[in-house]
Amino acid sequence: MNINKLCIGSGLDEEVTGLVLKYNSMFEYDKISDKCNKLYMPATWEEGIRELQEYCGEDEDGIKMLTLCLYCLIHTYDMYQEKGIPDIIFWDTIKFIPRFMGKHKELYGKNAFTWAWWFPRQISMYEYRIGEYEYEFIEEDSIKKISLHIPSDANLKSGNIAAVFPFVQKYYPEYINADIVCDSWLMVPALTGLLPPGSNIVQFQKQFNIKSVDEDSLAFMDWIYQSRDIAYNDLPENTSLQRKVKEHLLSGGKIGWAYGIYKKQDIS
Repeated sequence: MNINKLCIGSGLDEEVTGLVLKYNSMFEYDKISDKCNKLYMPATWEEGIRELQEYCGEDEDGIKMLTLCLYCLIHTYDMYQEKGIPDIIFWDTIKFIPRFMGKHKELYGKNAFTWAWWFPRQISMYEYRIGEYEYEFIEEDSIKKISLHIPSDANLKSGNIAAVFPFVQKYYPEYINADIVCDSWLMVPALTGLLPPGSNIVQFQKQFNIKSVDEDSLAFMDWIYQSRDIAYNDLPENTSLQRKVKEHLLSGGKIGWAYGIYKKQDIS
């Protein structure tokens, strides 16, 4: 595996690929191996990213950091091979890069990579995309959990949360009894009163027991309206969801953020 293959396989566009290959030829990787190695363990993720950003210096569009993270992925691919995880999961997992960058370009009109803080999850093999969803293997207060993330291109109708079970049984048996949890605007109970019973969001939410709700969180706006810096009166109405939520907010209602646990937990 090499960086050129990673750019092609992940689906990065020609402009970004050209910049990545340019920076790749300039970096002295033997001098920063200790910094790169910190991206493989959660306890040193933040420290490693900070040190690599310092090494990059001026990096307004984040492409230098993207290049360093892709370099680290070369070893990640080797770890996939050692563990026997299929290549399709590797490629599906790292396609978050062009997906995130594509959304940034759509909103701001230029390429940029601003998610170096998120990338260690994939580099260290703590997160995988399996089917429609991403699953992050975490441990909080010595309790193992599988955190479910919903990619922007996920199809909630065909998405099968249980698709992760065979993967867990084969590659992460220590997580066999772990809860699958989801921390998302999609968990918010208020949505069930705004959307028809057969909506994909309502059907997705029904698969979880909602454990907590933060009604005052505005994070939902980043996902529904792409920004939380918009007055309610000026919120777009391009989709039925946007229209319903806007009407709800203008009438004094709240959306917020919520946390749920997947109902079907036995994967043994």
